[in-house]
Amino acid sequence: MKSIINIISDEFKLIGTNIPILIVLILGNIGYGFLYNLLYNTNVYRDAPIAIVDMSQSDISRHFIDYIDATQQVNVISKTQDFNLAKQMLLERKIVGFLYIPSELKSEIMRGNQVECTIYGSTLSFLDYLDISEAVNFASLEINSELIPDMIKSLNMADVLFLANDKAVNIVSEPLYNSSEGYGTYLIPPVMVIIIFQTMMITMAIRMGDEAEVTTKQQVEMRQCIMRNKKTLTYLFNDKKSEAVPYQVVLGRAFANVMIYIIFSVFFLGLLPLIFHLPHLGNYLDIMIMIIPYLFASAFFCMCLKPFFVDADMPLFLIVFMSVPLVFLTGISYPLELMPWHWRILHYLIPTAPATLAFVKLDCMGGDLTNIHQEMMTLWIQCVMYYIIAVIIYSSRNKKCQIN
Repeated sequence: MKSIINIISDEFKLIGTNIPILIVLILGNIGYGFLYNLLYNTNVYRDAPIAIVDMSQSDISRHFIDYIDATQQVNVISKTQDFNLAKQMLLERKIVGFLYIPSELKSEIMRGNQVECTIYGSTLSFLDYLDISEAVNFASLEINSELIPDMIKSLNMADVLFLANDKAVNIVSEPLYNSSEGYGTYLIPPVMVIIIFQTMMITMAIRMGDEAEVTTKQQVEMRQCIMRNKKTLTYLFNDKKSEAVPYQVVLGRAFANVMIYIIFSVFFLGLLPLIFHLPHLGNYLDIMIMIIPYLFASAFFCMCLKPFFVDADMPLFLIVFMSVPLVFLTGISYPLELMPWHWRILHYLIPTAPATLAFVKLDCMGGDLTNIHQEMMTLWIQCVMYYIIAVIIYSSRNKKCQIN
């Protein structure tokens, strides 16, 4: 126990004197957390500029356009009959898309037929296309409800009965934790969990990279001593004689990093949601119980990657490539059930994936620990598995350094 406490103390000292690690811990965590929330603070993009190509020029089309313009998603800045003009405005980015209304709109509606109105948009932003699509759909529902009495006059009795029974069941949709239907409200809570994993991995990788460089230097000095017929020194761990065995080293380092990141977890998952009014329906005690195995699994996972961190600079590039794959693997942006089997395996191997799902169920959906039983089991299994692997890696590298 004394050895583990000494390792924890030494780890705190080494972290506190390493400038790159302190920059990531303080500026990286705080800056990263605030940056993501500020970028998505507006939550949804409103009043997207669009144009309408109205080839019908009828009272129905004008009423339809008024309904579209009244929605909060879009703002109709141009009404024209020139398709090429609308296309040119889209190319010049004066608008994000336009709606084409065919000339036969009124006549087809009066016959009881469906009419296709085409949305044209750019692939630069799929959220813009979503805004236009939502606005047109909302306007269509409203205009349909108003036109049904006039349509009935030109229909036979069978079609009238069909329309009369068309809404036998009314479906009411009530968003539980994303009432504004905003991208930020949906995305930011799981991203906060991912940031904890990313920054912990970077700081521990920098630490292990520094150690690898020191170990390499020690090995060179020991070989020089042998060549000079001098007695070799015992293996120096962190530039000090170490009596700690590998399982104590792994456990001590994990405890040190977990204690640090408990503070940052409170910042990311407790303070930031209050500042930026993110969804919070869960119990803080349940969230803390879930965070403990997540932090330990993340720390052990990072130490399992020790052989790959041969210098202190490479980890800084990890953050560029990790964000999008981690969001994908969580099952938040893409359903886990639809993932190919090899991606699903990665989901259960990386600690941030089950932890993100567990946090969303707890804090955003108002669940409790019984709702995250599977995720908790996955995290605890990861803790045990990665701890054993990390001890084996540290033992083998320790023996290798002693032999050399």
